[in-house]
Amino acid sequence: MTSLNQTIAETNVPQGSVMAWWLGGTGFVFKTPAGTQIYIDPYLSNIVAEIFGAERGFPTPIEPEDARPDLVIATHWHEDHLDPGAIPVIAKHSDAVFMCPPSARSHAVSWKVPPNRVLNIQAGETITFRDVKMQIVPARHLAGIPGWEVPDAVGIIFDFDGLRVYHTGDTEYDLRLRALKHENIHAAALVINGITGNMDAHEAAMLAWQLGVKVAIPMHHILWKDPAYNVDQTLDPTLFDDTYRKLGGSGVTRSLAVGEGIHLVAAELMNGK
Repeated sequence: MTSLNQTIAETNVPQGSVMAWWLGGTGFVFKTPAGTQIYIDPYLSNIVAEIFGAERGFPTPIEPEDARPDLVIATHWHEDHLDPGAIPVIAKHSDAVFMCPPSARSHAVSWKVPPNRVLNIQAGETITFRDVKMQIVPARHLAGIPGWEVPDAVGIIFDFDGLRVYHTGDTEYDLRLRALKHENIHAAALVINGITGNMDAHEAAMLAWQLGVKVAIPMHHILWKDPAYNVDQTLDPTLFDDTYRKLGGSGVTRSLAVGEGIHLVAAELMNGK
């Protein structure tokens, strides 16, 4: 059976498109026609079980030592986004550059990731990495756990040669996110779990509708094994889809399986945008 990292390495991405594979949680791998691999929020260990007792709900789709990203982005420093069990291993086995908010950078550097490979990002910045432009946008992630607050959490709007894909990171619904409807976003991955500072499925659906995206992908609904840890969460992607349809959403909602890829094609998504 071909492993996910092999699949990613062997996939040729046509011009005018991007491939994205879901790693579970808020983790994705993007691959461009030029071969650039960008990992965002890759939770590939089981470190949260050691800290909070929350076991991951599925095997890691890629072993950290097998990952070969060109760029790794962490939207904030929480362990299921900036993974202390995986980030140092990825840094050792690849030449990846790391980008994250300042509070996350301090964690990565403390794990002996070379400081010259860990770059700060903050809301309001626009950054170009190889063939990809990135707009760093706000997130409001109030976890409500003393010592785990992250006022510098961010989201990312990726620009793949005009095809714009928004990754919310972990965030609550916020007026600043609704204002992104002016940013010409074609596809979005949105958190739906609804606790510890995240939108629930209904809020995420409303945001997808307000942004007018052509493809809306729910995320952060498959991560933890223990049902008790999932109490009060909106973990059923059909809630997201149902609310989106009731609001009049005309795009496509895609609930991915862990390790599943989606091919986003500019000619299909940019029409009318």
